[in-house]
Amino acid sequence: MLFFSKWKISLILSCLLLGFFFALPNVLPSNTRANMPGMFNRTINLGLDLQGGAHMLLEVDLSSVMSQALENEKETIRQEFREANRLRTETIRVDFDSDSVFVRLRNKEDSERAYDLLQSLSKPIDPSSLSQEKTTSVQKDGEKDFRVMVTDANVADIQKRTIAQSMNVLRRRIDPQGTTEMTIAPEGDDRILLQIPGAKNVDDIKSVINKTANLSFHMVRKESNNEAALRLAVEKGTVPPGAAYFPQELGGGLIVERRTKITGECLKTSSEGLHPEGNYPIVNFTFNIRCARLFGELTSKNIGQRFSVVLDDLIITAPRINGAITGGSGFIEGSFTLESARELSLLLNAGALPAKLVIVEERTVGPGLGQDSINAGKIASIIGLIGVGLFMWLSYGLRFGTIANIALSTNIILIAGALSLLGSTLTLPGIAGIILTIGMAVDANVLIFERIREEAHLGRPPVNAIETGYRRSLAPILDANITTLIAAVTLYFVGSGPVRGFAVTLAIGIIMSVFTAVIVARLITATWLRRNRPKSLPI
Repeated sequence: MLFFSKWKISLILSCLLLGFFFALPNVLPSNTRANMPGMFNRTINLGLDLQGGAHMLLEVDLSSVMSQALENEKETIRQEFREANRLRTETIRVDFDSDSVFVRLRNKEDSERAYDLLQSLSKPIDPSSLSQEKTTSVQKDGEKDFRVMVTDANVADIQKRTIAQSMNVLRRRIDPQGTTEMTIAPEGDDRILLQIPGAKNVDDIKSVINKTANLSFHMVRKESNNEAALRLAVEKGTVPPGAAYFPQELGGGLIVERRTKITGECLKTSSEGLHPEGNYPIVNFTFNIRCARLFGELTSKNIGQRFSVVLDDLIITAPRINGAITGGSGFIEGSFTLESARELSLLLNAGALPAKLVIVEERTVGPGLGQDSINAGKIASIIGLIGVGLFMWLSYGLRFGTIANIALSTNIILIAGALSLLGSTLTLPGIAGIILTIGMAVDANVLIFERIREEAHLGRPPVNAIETGYRRSLAPILDANITTLIAAVTLYFVGSGPVRGFAVTLAIGIIMSVFTAVIVARLITATWLRRNRPKSLPI
């Protein structure tokens, strides 16, 4: 284990050199870092508790979600009655006060059939659950009147899913790489707590939050060519059954089909680009397999008709279908700039927010308290380093103690380099993880040196004692560190926010400590042994 070929030595030194260069920007001034190559100018991000940042409390507009759920239920009922044989309705409308859909039949003789049909539309909220709670319940108000009500369990489920989806979309929009260590958590029944460390431009964050990015594709109805129908839709909000009115970005508006199966959820990818002919900014998109087929069928059946691209209840464009679009891809054109096209593609890739978010509390956290924590962490780290270094010198002598301390210093530099390369965020728990790593880093060296000391006391020659010490201590070192690494990985996937920060620093520290103790320290020991050829070990 003491022989290192030239390529192994070159590989080890290259890893150490890269770690040094990745860690170096953290101690350089900002103007010097700006002139360094992109990969080598990254620094360790500091969390909200260390450098300050944005703190926001967001309220989810759950009422709009419930309204949309009721509208969807109304359209479903309308479609089912339309397809039912000789089952006619006089009116179908939403009663927002009672969270229900009111249905009135034309003929009282159809009462039993209508009741059975409405009952069949109620589905289990969670098919895998034993409770089998239903989405709706049907109440008969008269011979011809029915009321389809959303159950309390379904309301709670809708609210829970809305909060969870909103949190996921926000995380993908603000932190697409997952390295910012932002805190996002539910607060009560309808609020979300958002903390973004190091946020400098709060206005950009607000613009991301305020955009729902709800994209959908709707066929334009023939009523859009009727000025009277358009005027009625604008002035009184009256549209034909199954239709909706949306204003256009460039002025005016169109009446479109309300129901659509092609929404932003159908998008596989989205990116900004330039129009192949006009050379103006556009947003390219690609559908998933299912929606590519649906879009192909839609365009092939409606050649010559117009369809609209609706973003957040605003029609961006409404082109005419000149032929079947079966490739599953296309582009959205409008009054885009390159920046707005890039922003829209980012929002579409992150997904649409299920509801509007309102900022009810906003404050900027200053770095003053965090600086005190950083200073305390520095002091604790320095004291820990000095204490561990003195212990190794006193326990294993000047030579082997120095080897252990070099390995420890190298370990800390490599940790800083790895955190910088990953763009990870360092929080107070993360500092605790680094300090813990300082103590754990020499654990492997203690096992190795104690084994070497035992072999030397048994009368083995120096080369044999060191070779045996490293070989026999390798298994317990790996066992101890792998079990700790499993715990760190579990913390990372189960925990969130600062807990994940602690897990990241701990995991990186474990890997680097094994590398420096088993490989770097062994290389230094082998080099010293080869050059000095001692007759006895100073340990």
